[in-house]
Amino acid sequence: MTLNILFGFSAVVCLIGLIIRLSIWFSQGMSPPAAPAAPVGTRMTEALKAVVGSFFSAKIFLIIKSVFVDLLFQKRIFDKSVLRWIAHTLIFSGFILLLLMHALHSVVTEPLFKDYQSTLNPYLFLRNLFGLMVILGVVIAIFRRITLKPQRLKTYASDWTALIFLLVIILSGMLLEGSKMASQSTFQRMVEDVSLSDEEEVKALEAFWVQENGLAPTNFQTAPPAEIVAKGKEINGDYCMDCHASNKAAFASFTLAKISPIFFAVFGDALTVKLLWYLHILACLAFLAWLPFSKMFHILAAPVSLLIKGVTGDQIREPANILTRQMIGLSACTHCGSCSLECSSNMFFETFQNDFILPSEKVQYLKKIAAGKETDPAVLKQMQQGLYVCTSCDRCTTVCPSGINLKELFVSSRYTLLKEGMPETTMLSHFSFPLALAQNFVDDHLQALKKVTDIFIKSFQHLADTSSPITLGTSKGFGNTTFRGCFSCQRCTNICPVVRSYDDPVEALGMLPHQIMFSLGIGNTELAMGSQMIWSCSTCYLCQEHCPNQVELTDIFYSLKNSALKKVETGVHS
Repeated sequence: MTLNILFGFSAVVCLIGLIIRLSIWFSQGMSPPAAPAAPVGTRMTEALKAVVGSFFSAKIFLIIKSVFVDLLFQKRIFDKSVLRWIAHTLIFSGFILLLLMHALHSVVTEPLFKDYQSTLNPYLFLRNLFGLMVILGVVIAIFRRITLKPQRLKTYASDWTALIFLLVIILSGMLLEGSKMASQSTFQRMVEDVSLSDEEEVKALEAFWVQENGLAPTNFQTAPPAEIVAKGKEINGDYCMDCHASNKAAFASFTLAKISPIFFAVFGDALTVKLLWYLHILACLAFLAWLPFSKMFHILAAPVSLLIKGVTGDQIREPANILTRQMIGLSACTHCGSCSLECSSNMFFETFQNDFILPSEKVQYLKKIAAGKETDPAVLKQMQQGLYVCTSCDRCTTVCPSGINLKELFVSSRYTLLKEGMPETTMLSHFSFPLALAQNFVDDHLQALKKVTDIFIKSFQHLADTSSPITLGTSKGFGNTTFRGCFSCQRCTNICPVVRSYDDPVEALGMLPHQIMFSLGIGNTELAMGSQMIWSCSTCYLCQEHCPNQVELTDIFYSLKNSALKKVETGVHS
């Protein structure tokens, strides 16, 4: 009765969680101001149309292919990392097979295999094999998270929770099985079940089980005599063989049975078995209730995301379905960190001290932003910067094992956050690459660009606005001092492709490369930072390579941009 109540409670919580998750799929999304979100009904209708249209068209072959290639074989993980593929395959296969064969034996295994008994082979052996597969997979996953930490792989408590949950479920199951093997109470119950009452025969059977099946001895202080074991083997054959294979087949549990007497000495064997049973059952039921509210929901969401990618190839035209796919993608994220490891902007993460530059970290908080739960202006500003410090190289989308279209998600999120009205200074830097995105959000981007450009214009002195003669400044502490070698030969300016692209470069760029070096030379860093030249620089390094005095112009431009960004950021927040 207690078990039924607990199972019913866990199932109801799980069901409520699934309903909430599904409602999020059709009600939330990162929708830019120019493309407001469609109503829930419209999104559900459009999704249903897309599903039906795919099943009743030639796309059905793409679905079948995706099931085998993406879902069962996990090709996207295999292509990127064989070690991670091994870990994921061990966990996924072992857990699903245990679920079907063991947890759902009454609805799956027994109808399929009429001779099924959990204590007979191959089921006794397979249960341990599948459990060991999960443990090995979890160990590899833990090893990966620890060894890849220096490569910017972030790990949250939720990641460890998922791995610990799996370990607790499998190990408690194996310990429970091992304690049953060693328990005299369980042995005596079995003896009663087979109606064996002769004391000599019971003692002989006990000797055999002590010798062969891991039973903790009570009548034998030393190894049982061989003749009694032999007699017990015959009795075992007569009474037990039909429903109980050798416990050695359950190799992992049989090994753990050897430590059971330690617990028996503290709790007694019957109570130990009961405590482990409760631990195992409660861990399983807690996992069931926790699943839809955790990253483990990817068990359901990732296959849907992969099927969508396999069928559409990321080419979805209906705006309502784009939003729905966004939310499915967010819930399909496993926080594996593959996107962050491959991100071409991840080297900026330490410089900016902004975790949101890493794609995997952006995804975690975009879930909260999409739900309207994240309203802290400081966090939103950090997120916006993380979204703009992006090369749009699309590596994150390419390597994502869950098939999430991260690039589209991040681009939409950029312009969604503009609704908050915060200017993004990194738009003017080479850390951000908006040109590749302009085809989709031209008006949004130009509006944001003007806002931040106006801030820079107001923040710095410009050469064209200088009415009085320029004098020696007082700026100190500029790190790169190679500008001191400049003697204004203007070779940098003459060879600069950006300067040559303008009819009136002084008007367009504010200052020319050699003038910027001169400005630094007289101690006027502010004037140098106000030049459009540093933002228009193509970073081709021609100026630096051709400077006869090894002035590191391009590197200096980078430093000026960073200093300007820092100053404007301070002004924005103040």
